[in-house]
Amino acid sequence: MYKIKPLLPICSNCLRRLTFPTSRIIPLRFFSTHKEASEDYSEVPIKFSTSPASKYKASITRMGFEDTRLWYEPYVIFSCIAVFLVYFCILREENDIDKELNKSLYSRIDGLEEVQLRLSLKYNLDNGLDTVDIVQRLQEIEEVKLRAKGENIN
Repeated sequence: MYKIKPLLPICSNCLRRLTFPTSRIIPLRFFSTHKEASEDYSEVPIKFSTSPASKYKASITRMGFEDTRLWYEPYVIFSCIAVFLVYFCILREENDIDKELNKSLYSRIDGLEEVQLRLSLKYNLDNGLDTVDIVQRLQEIEEVKLRAKGENIN
């Protein structure tokens, strides 16, 4: 088996003597000061009950770390949402922006409903679906257009 040799000495005393800038970037807690780190790895299996893995809980993998919320946090969040809803749903008066939002998109863009109805008609004809309502609405739109043209001429 190959022997692993560290490139840098791994001990806190030696690290303090290093002068290159990484000694300021890497915290000392990441370097081990135990003799085990510098010894060669042996073929002896590690006993699970004495290893740090024995303290690991599988529930952390499934649910994450334990919840560290304060006991009153849900009440604060609930009260904030309640105040927000009471203001916006009950106390606040309707303004002109709210009235504009009540309008349909078809009333804002001329010809949009007709284009969508024609696309729906084509789709329904291709797939063998019912087209009675679509044709009826298209006829209503055509009649409204003809009336509008007649009024503009007179």
